Amino acid sequence: MGPHRDGSRIESSLADIKLAGIAFGFTLGFGFLTVWKAIKQTMAVSSPRRSIYVILVWIEIFSNMAIAIMAWLLMEEVLPSGNVTALLAILIVWIFEIHCIMQIIINRVYVVAEDKDFVRKVKWGTAILISAIIIAVSCIWLPAHIIPLPSPRFLAANRIWDPISKALIGAVDASLNIWFLVTVRRVVKFYGLKKYDVLVRFNARLIIFSVSLDALLIGLLFMPNPFIYLMFHPVVYMIKLNIEMTMASLILKLARVPLADTMALRERSRPSMTGRPSETVSV
Repeated sequence: MGPHRDGSRIESSLADIKLAGIAFGFTLGFGFLTVWKAIKQTMAVSSPRRSIYVILVWIEIFSNMAIAIMAWLLMEEVLPSGNVTALLAILIVWIFEIHCIMQIIINRVYVVAEDKDFVRKVKWGTAILISAIIIAVSCIWLPAHIIPLPSPRFLAANRIWDPISKALIGAVDASLNIWFLVTVRRVVKFYGLKKYDVLVRFNARLIIFSVSLDALLIGLLFMPNPFIYLMFHPVVYMIKLNIEMTMASLILKLARVPLADTMALRERSRPSMTGRPSETVSV
């Protein structure tokens, strides 16, 4: 997709093409499962056009598929490698992809959090932070992949900034997920919803797996052929989206616990004057 260290065009080997084909196949496979889950969740919403969550999910799906298709066309040289228009198209779709996955995580926190104002502040703060990272990426990544190379300095700067930017995005993703996990545990403990402890532990495992996928992507940045990273990127984000949708379904069950039941559980778990849980007395 981009130039070598000397500014020449990268030629994909047969092994690279086979590996990219495997990645594209995984994207289609997980894409089918994700689309099916998205359809079911969309149909479960009374007004899907007004649901921010539903809109974000579908934008994320289309963004992932668009990146996978454009990356494959670039590798097969259907689209000109190093062309500004093709690279700019990938960059724009990537921007939507990153922003949407972050906002989906925050939307998940919003469902269970009690301090909605704080969640809104985090929402805008995350959008601003990710936008700042994206602007820096755009100023370095795009010139570093144009053929002919405008300046070798862009290529050198991209080798340093590209893994750093992906690590920063991964750190934001991990921080939001940890915040979500802490919030859910607080709600479960506060209302005495012990039967949801299994749900919390399951979400913790999913979060660990999701964060490990970000680490995998950073590792792929050091592959000789940048096409490999570009082909596996939509696979990872399709899996991450599937994880987000799974957790959203599970958390919805927690959010739908009747208010009367949660208040009763809260009263039973509240310490009495004797220091023991209070007991209700039937009259």
